[in-house]
Amino acid sequence: MSNNLALNIEQIKKEKSGIDVLGDIYIYSIFQERITPNDLERFKWYGLYTQDDKQEFFELKIPLNMGELNLEQLRTLSQIAKDYANGILNLSKEQKIEFKNLKLHNIPNIFNMLQAVNLNTFFEAGHTVRRVLTCPINGIDESQLFDVSDLANRLNKTFIGNKDYGNLPNKLQMAISGYEEGCDVQFIPDVSFNATKDSKDKIIFSVKLLDKTVGYVTSPQVLNTAKSIANIYKDYGYRENLQKSSFEYLVNNWGFDKFYDILNASINYKIEKDISIKDISTPRKPRMGINSSKIQGESYIGCRFDSNNISYSTLDSLYELLLKYKASKIKITHKANIIILDAPSINAEEFAKELQKIGFNPFS
Repeated sequence: MSNNLALNIEQIKKEKSGIDVLGDIYIYSIFQERITPNDLERFKWYGLYTQDDKQEFFELKIPLNMGELNLEQLRTLSQIAKDYANGILNLSKEQKIEFKNLKLHNIPNIFNMLQAVNLNTFFEAGHTVRRVLTCPINGIDESQLFDVSDLANRLNKTFIGNKDYGNLPNKLQMAISGYEEGCDVQFIPDVSFNATKDSKDKIIFSVKLLDKTVGYVTSPQVLNTAKSIANIYKDYGYRENLQKSSFEYLVNNWGFDKFYDILNASINYKIEKDISIKDISTPRKPRMGINSSKIQGESYIGCRFDSNNISYSTLDSLYELLLKYKASKIKITHKANIIILDAPSINAEEFAKELQKIGFNPFS
């Protein structure tokens, strides 16, 4: 990719923030004018992509906070698929829902439907801090050291839709885990916070830049540490050459020690290096199949699906089963499988067999 393209993208961001183009999306949808290349680039901040040169069809990607969906959200996604996307939606390994073959004039209505059930596409792409990645059974696995739900929500609330983090040199992906070994997200995040214990049995978090631990912080220090890392990247990351604009390039070019020193200088506490870590050997529980939850009387059921493409009718069948068995939420995993989070244990086996009949297989 050429330097000129990198400079053009920087100019595009200077002219107008990607987060400010929502009104433009609505205007284009009404007047049906051809979208300029600059605006098409900005539309990615809202998860909107053209599928063809004629701009006849569009794709919409919806990132999910911690990969989770409730019943109302499932129902709405099914309705969008039925009404606007040829009856199909896609489960992404990035914990996103994807719709294809959308018409631009329907996008405002789709956005309104999503907003009504607390879903949105802010910062789906672009040079932003993305939604933090978490482990799919966070909060319900007794082998987990720490429930990171509150920290993950605070991280998302801080970064997502925040103009201060909408113009980075490139994307920045963070992850947070209640397991010492982190989450299996299929790639190495830019920044990871993984729970562990020190020699006094106190919960602390390792701070990992790429795949290297540079120190440890307490749980109240995680948010400010994340903000400081994002600010360092925003201020010092390379913008003149797109190939050198990644967080990884900055860290490798500086070296871990220099980044650590600048990070420590930007906060009012020290990221400790010399900490004695307790040896933790508890294996994490499996994700697939029927497993007991740490919540009394509940189980979680992990299911594989033969295809990432799901019809609205299959999603409706899943919705009806969730209602029947009094379960209320699911998660999309980093492998595009699903996990029923709160199945009553008393009839979990029967529930799992019915899930298998509609294509969600807990037994494979």
